[in-house]
Amino acid sequence: MARALVPALARHTRTPGHCWFGLWEGHGRRDFAGVPAFPTPGRDEVLLSGSLADVLSPVSVDEFAELPDPWWPEDRAWCVGGDADLVRTCVGGSPELISGLLADPRLETLPVSPDDRAC
Repeated sequence: MARALVPALARHTRTPGHCWFGLWEGHGRRDFAGVPAFPTPGRDEVLLSGSLADVLSPVSVDEFAELPDPWWPEDRAWCVGGDADLVRTCVGGSPELISGLLADPRLETLPVSPDDRAC
């Protein structure tokens, strides 16, 4: 999913080289001592930063690695989110970005509105 999202997301931000990533510190596979954290409903996330392409780096090292959740570019043009325990990922962004994702045959997508409880 992330491999299909990254090129589309890169086309819809001015800051693909500076993104923010939240990663649940409870995965237990890494030591995040001293890394800033922030609360989300039900768990704390460590705050990491890097380029948009870095979102794929854990998977390139370990196919079972955890992807960040949430993640967004510095210019806040879009946001990707979900939950470590769920199988869905939600993307918020411009109508042009969402149209492109809905049309991408590599992604199983459904449109939602801000009032939907899906994400």
